[in-house]
Amino acid sequence: MNAPSATIDFSAELDALSRDLCRQIPELAHIDPDRLLFSIARSRAKGTHGTYARIAPLRFAGGSREHTRRRGPWRETFRLPVLQHEQREIYYLITIFIPRFLRLSFEQKLSTIVHELYHISETCDGDIRRFPGRNFAHGSSRAAYDRIIKQLVDRYLASNPPEAPLDFLHLEEIRWNQQQIRISGITTPIPRAHLVARSRS
Repeated sequence: MNAPSATIDFSAELDALSRDLCRQIPELAHIDPDRLLFSIARSRAKGTHGTYARIAPLRFAGGSREHTRRRGPWRETFRLPVLQHEQREIYYLITIFIPRFLRLSFEQKLSTIVHELYHISETCDGDIRRFPGRNFAHGSSRAAYDRIIKQLVDRYLASNPPEAPLDFLHLEEIRWNQQQIRISGITTPIPRAHLVARSRS
């Protein structure tokens, strides 16, 4: 069997693209790219249905590492662990699912990445952007959220961005299946909050 002709480090490519997006799109200018970490995970199901990417905020509301809630007669406090990569603290872990992500068109891939970045809070403190109402992640209308993302993507592409950060988005699943391309990247489990205190309220 022939060796793959090239290796693409998806984590590095996503990092480079996110930095350019945050430079070029004013609505993402508040994001500190050094606080982001991109990982890859394997998607098993066939087809294009399912999750393409996921953002894990590593802080609770307001950027706090701890969150206290009432559960029946109990008062419980949870704490999120610190995730570090290359001596920098990570506030957001963004995971891309391969090969499902590869089945998207170029613009769908770009929209997926912008979609996840737009979830980052306006203060980039480890919390997500919170909309009014019960569905605070996407707001009262998912269609309205998607329209915002489309506007950001259209404006970015209209600015004639450099090709280098975008090249890897043209990769299709067939090339990966035929081992013409090997995909590498960081694989990091999502840090989970741990119960650190529990008392009767």
